[in-house]
Amino acid sequence: METPNTQGNVPPLPQQDVMQSSIATAPGAPIVQPPVRQPKRSKPFTRTLGFKVGFIVLLSLLLLIPTLMIDSLSSDRQTTAQEAQQEISEKWGLPQHVTGPVIAIPYVTTNKKDSSDQRHMVYILPKKLDINADVKSQTLYRSIYETVVYNTGIDFSGTFAIKGLLPSEIDSTMLQLDKAFIEVGITDLRGISQKLVLDLNGNTIEVNDGGKDGNLHEENDYEYSSSIDHDEVVTDMGAMEQGNADAVPYDDMFDKEGGPVAKASLNISSLTSLDSIPFKMHLELKGSDNLNFTPIGETTSINIKGDCPKPSFGGNFLPDDRKVTDKGFTASWNIISINRTYPQAFIDDRSYDLGKSQVQVGLMVPVDSFQKVERAIKYAFLVIVLTFIAVLFVEIKMQRYINVFQYLLVGLALVLFYSLLLSISEHMAFGWAYLIAAAMTIVMITLYLLGVLKTKKMALAIGAMLTIVYAYIFVLLNLETYALLAGSLGLFVVLSAIMYYSLKLKTEDIS
Repeated sequence: METPNTQGNVPPLPQQDVMQSSIATAPGAPIVQPPVRQPKRSKPFTRTLGFKVGFIVLLSLLLLIPTLMIDSLSSDRQTTAQEAQQEISEKWGLPQHVTGPVIAIPYVTTNKKDSSDQRHMVYILPKKLDINADVKSQTLYRSIYETVVYNTGIDFSGTFAIKGLLPSEIDSTMLQLDKAFIEVGITDLRGISQKLVLDLNGNTIEVNDGGKDGNLHEENDYEYSSSIDHDEVVTDMGAMEQGNADAVPYDDMFDKEGGPVAKASLNISSLTSLDSIPFKMHLELKGSDNLNFTPIGETTSINIKGDCPKPSFGGNFLPDDRKVTDKGFTASWNIISINRTYPQAFIDDRSYDLGKSQVQVGLMVPVDSFQKVERAIKYAFLVIVLTFIAVLFVEIKMQRYINVFQYLLVGLALVLFYSLLLSISEHMAFGWAYLIAAAMTIVMITLYLLGVLKTKKMALAIGAMLTIVYAYIFVLLNLETYALLAGSLGLFVVLSAIMYYSLKLKTEDIS
């Protein structure tokens, strides 16, 4: 008799299930559950690496707008500073351009058409001219703006030689030797602080009169510009020498187109036969910005010394010898007549040629704070991008999300640096202003990232990176010859470091 199936019609368990059941029911064995696979969650788009990179690029470009606004503000402040400097110069003394002394002799020609007399002038330049100047500079202020002005004592000495110099086309009987002048072209006659006295061949002549002479000295000569149409003047000079009735009258040139001159009447009737006429003169002169001399001697020696530690040498001739120290400078020039484009005696206008022949000493600081601020702003995009890349690397490494608003605040702090630099540099030296503005910016960003990242190590690392960047840019601002080379090499090193470090990051997920 068969035993009935007590389990009814229940199908037998698979072998694997039987084994699991037996294992699960084994005495003292833990219950093991099979792993449960969770469905993969998609990341928000704003937490993807592609979004962050695109956002950083866009934000960096947008932050250039307030940076350019600060650049525009710097230009406006620089214009205001220049206006203040110009106001000081106009009251103290303009940049001085000294030409002379020169002997000017009137002569008269007769117009063949109407037999009228025309008055002209012949100019005799020194055969030998020695100039020694001692320049004492000082700083004057208008509100918060400053400009450099100077007092200078100038000693002139040398000789004239009238004999044999008069142009061949001049009839000596038409020369008015008793109505001659001694003239010294000076840009701003207000700068003469003491009576000007000339010793000519042992005779003392007080140079008390002021006037204008467009044949010798141009108006606004210190700006190296001309109020005369030189092509027209040259044409009229040729007409004058040919006795043409259309020639420009001397009186018109003298009164309307001329630059300032100090002059005195002089009778040279007894001097024309002399081979050498010695002279000497002392001039106390005030001016600003720069001091210029015209080397009008057949041989000219110019020696200038001053207390300005940062002079600049310009004009058409650089010094033959110079020495610049922290206490001042000395410079000397030796120029001969063949180096210039005008003769030792000429008729009527030669002011254009004389204006192109000059020796210049500038007393202004070559690069002021406004120019350095503008140069610093050119590196703004680089600083912003490097900072954002560093923050992004920290975000990826720590797997800690930094939202876009926090990136914006960091960027605005970087832009604020340039506003701080501009405003502080108006009140103190640029180096100290840069140090203070950079320290304020670095501390603020470091403390903010410390609060965002909750880790001191990474926040201090970014602060150290910013310190290196700002220090490097300060070095670039003070370099002149090697600024481009140093900047290019620095960018190469930075990009290489970023590429190397990016290889070590796992960028699959930054959330």
